[in-house]
Amino acid sequence: MNVSRIKKPFLVAAALALLLTGLPYDRAHAEASLRTRAEIAYFTDVDSIKLHRLGSDFTPEEAQKATSYDSRYIPVKDLFGGQVEAIRWNAAAKTVSIVNKGKTAILNFSGKKIAAKQGEIVLPATWSKMENSKALIDIYTLTYVLDRYGDAFDDAERTAWSEKLDFLGIQYAETLPVIRSSDVQIYVTFEEK
Repeated sequence: MNVSRIKKPFLVAAALALLLTGLPYDRAHAEASLRTRAEIAYFTDVDSIKLHRLGSDFTPEEAQKATSYDSRYIPVKDLFGGQVEAIRWNAAAKTVSIVNKGKTAILNFSGKKIAAKQGEIVLPATWSKMENSKALIDIYTLTYVLDRYGDAFDDAERTAWSEKLDFLGIQYAETLPVIRSSDVQIYVTFEEK
């Protein structure tokens, strides 16, 4: 019996079996980004967002009112306005800084990599964008990172970002889908000042 004839079909069959099971494909490609995992977690097919801000100095009436958005990106001032020490635009550097508790989260719109200094955290470029002269932040990703029940996701990167961003004054975020709609309610609860 010719051994070389046996080896070739066996190798072809083994390669085909591996290809069909997807094992080499899964190993060859990186895990989905944090941003993608956020969308998959609870935002697939969401058309609009209704944002509620609670806690701190919000009255129950204010907390009941929602601001509606047709995008995952919402204005930084709408989310953090009145809840952090400062929101600053640096025109020369093309950055927006969210300052609170002696630390700074930086949204970089320069298109260049910037290094964080002591007390600074530079957010990934995919977490923000500039549109119509407004700095916008990806509420899907931020909500996923600061989710009240986020430990259930078993996501080490999410946990690390949650710890890094604890200075922003957000106690936690929660999402609730709207029945018979493709909308979602997002409740962001700020810590008491």
